[in-house]
Amino acid sequence: MKTSVETEGEVGTSKQILVVEDEPAIQDILQFALNGAGYEVLLAHDGREALEHMQTVIPDLILLDLMMPGSVEDLKQMHVCAYLPKPFSMKTLLEKVHHCVRSPLPQAWKG
Repeated sequence: MKTSVETEGEVGTSKQILVVEDEPAIQDILQFALNGAGYEVLLAHDGREALEHMQTVIPDLILLDLMMPGSVEDLKQMHVCAYLPKPFSMKTLLEKVHHCVRSPLPQAWKG
């Protein structure tokens, strides 16, 4: 199901968020909250699966559990918009997500 997020000057553009989390319960909660806020959510259970997703799609944002076993160092080296230590509130998570998807890309990422 595609959803849309209104951004400045863009209406009807779905922002994709890749959630990299090894705990299914946390994945479910994040997916529910992000879908409810209008984001399209892709799920990966580990860093390797996240990199496989990124061969076909470049998400607007990656939510990565840095402490999960088997995290891939390449993902940890990407541009970081924000850190959010666990436990966190959904309100804080959604505020940070909204801020990060509106932030301009770093110069090195521009084509």
